[in-house]
Amino acid sequence: MRFLPALMILLLLSNPILLPKIISTEQVDTDEIIIAIIDTGVDYNHPALGGGIGPDKIIIGGYDFIDNDDDPMDELGHGTHIAGIITNISPNSKILAYRVVDYTGLVKSSDVIIAMELAVSNGADVINLSLGSLSESEELRKSIKQISNSGVIIVTAVGNSGPIFGSIGDPGKYEDVISVGSHYNSTSDSTLAIIQIDAIKEELIGLPLVDSVLPNNILHAELEFVNYARSVDLDGIDLTGKIAVAKRRGAEPSEVVYFSTKEANVAKKGAIGLIVINTVPGIIKGRLMHPNIPVGYSPSIPTLLITQEDGEKLIKQISDSQTFVKLDFNPKNLTNFVSIFSSRGPVSSFYMKPDLVSFGEQINSTWLDNSYKIQNGTSFSAPYVTATVALLLNHHGELNHSQILGIISPSATPLKNLYGVYWPSTLQGSGSLNIDKALHNPISIIPSHLSFNLAETQSVNTQIITIQSLVSDTLEISIPDIQTDNNVDMKFNSSTIILEGRQSKVIEVQSRLINSIEESFTDEFRLTFMINQSNIELFIPVLIYYNTVSLSIDKKSNLVNLQGIDNYNQILLQIYNTDTGVIDREIFASGEEIQLNLSPGNYWIDVIVSQSDNNFSYGGLEYHVDPPAVIFIPESNSTNLSILISFICIFCGISLLFLNKKP
Repeated sequence: MRFLPALMILLLLSNPILLPKIISTEQVDTDEIIIAIIDTGVDYNHPALGGGIGPDKIIIGGYDFIDNDDDPMDELGHGTHIAGIITNISPNSKILAYRVVDYTGLVKSSDVIIAMELAVSNGADVINLSLGSLSESEELRKSIKQISNSGVIIVTAVGNSGPIFGSIGDPGKYEDVISVGSHYNSTSDSTLAIIQIDAIKEELIGLPLVDSVLPNNILHAELEFVNYARSVDLDGIDLTGKIAVAKRRGAEPSEVVYFSTKEANVAKKGAIGLIVINTVPGIIKGRLMHPNIPVGYSPSIPTLLITQEDGEKLIKQISDSQTFVKLDFNPKNLTNFVSIFSSRGPVSSFYMKPDLVSFGEQINSTWLDNSYKIQNGTSFSAPYVTATVALLLNHHGELNHSQILGIISPSATPLKNLYGVYWPSTLQGSGSLNIDKALHNPISIIPSHLSFNLAETQSVNTQIITIQSLVSDTLEISIPDIQTDNNVDMKFNSSTIILEGRQSKVIEVQSRLINSIEESFTDEFRLTFMINQSNIELFIPVLIYYNTVSLSIDKKSNLVNLQGIDNYNQILLQIYNTDTGVIDREIFASGEEIQLNLSPGNYWIDVIVSQSDNNFSYGGLEYHVDPPAVIFIPESNSTNLSILISFICIFCGISLLFLNKKP
């Protein structure tokens, strides 16, 4: 039996921040949509959730798979918190509550599957799955695909395993779900730090860690670089009156040095502040307080994080001369940062996860015993999207997974960091959920993002986009030229589209590699759709995978031919059957013949090549296997066939007579 651990919930010690009223619902109808919450159950006695359970209540029913009865009462609070978010956004929806999480926070994948099937049989239109695991369940994947194909929309949390890339687990990484990550609640104020370097008069921007002490005045002090701020790094160093500068994480990938450890170490040495340099591109919102801090620890000095690029500037300046800086903390509304815990993609070179992000921090919602509680996690981002799906189904009627995603995802607001640069799609998907914009969006764009695999031997890739009108009015849609780099040229066969009432049209988007490349990397752009009548801008991410490796398959021998790679240790092929949802993985050693035996169907094949220098190269291929040829005779020729068979029988009979005739 496979087990899926429930998402862990972290409590943020802060003042309550009420759920924001972020939508106008004048165009939303009042028909009831049924939402299934498959979780820890729901405290249906909470006044905000209708104060009971039954056909005339908000919570219309459910089942408890732990105690095996019809009473889905929540004893942990997680599902109740989700229900409060949903009813706040979509108050006319009805809820089915299914308790699958036991008292220890674990859930059997088999219970999730049965709960989903029961929810569908009980009329659920939408399913919320705010649970997940880094282990895989093929049975769960198959079940979700079948349910999604039946027309039920499934919304999942991506998980809380960030900031590690490729950390989205099951079921958040499935193609057939809407996967939601987390960003900060923008209704709260935060603080930015301005670092002014005396010698070069340059200002850098830093982001204070959550729980950091904030100074009342500007700090003016000398900088001291202390490597990773471990105890061993500080031997013999006096930091009295100085601001320490340290790198994030540890010297080795496996070494964990918490922000709190760095802060405590330099404070003991007399430092009056700490600047931590990110060790990967971009910037995150880190925190000092966490479950593993030593007993009695409390932050004592201002601590902030800066980008890798800015950190390199500081280190160079420190090495060149004695460096003094002014450190000024100014209150400012915080850009919607992707939460540090939110799991990241990629999951495949053929589709994007997460699909989008929503509020996931400082969320105040319903809790056990008629109370309210503030929670953090992607678990609480997903129900914002779940409720939005319910509103869209209310307004537009029956829509499938692709159509819903084609409305919500392009309507999202792409988020930028402090420097005005878009967060990568691996963090934010298409951007932050914009409920009001989604409700007023008159078209669905399918797919909601584009992925192109390019290589020297496959320099051109063409994708198809379907634009579907959801209204009876005539719409004019313009597509401005996309801004690319020097490596790729991108064109589409139409820049203006006219859609009559509820009409669909198809456009082609071609990506072409125009320069040679030496290593694999990824670029991303955004394709804009402007609805001229309403002045609505919609965006879909465009991911370009430049691969040094390309592969082809000989359909007669089923042998795989790799190009663009010579020396390697092993090859991993990840084979995704897009018809069934089944994923197979096969590993081949260097020099080994690569032969695939695939049943008829459509496939996405990712190849990962491990080279001798521990570098990795990537490639991708869409592949179709035809079913065996079947010989058949058209019905119109049945008479001729009967005559032919009769003639053969007569001929054979006569022949036997001659053979048996005695001389």
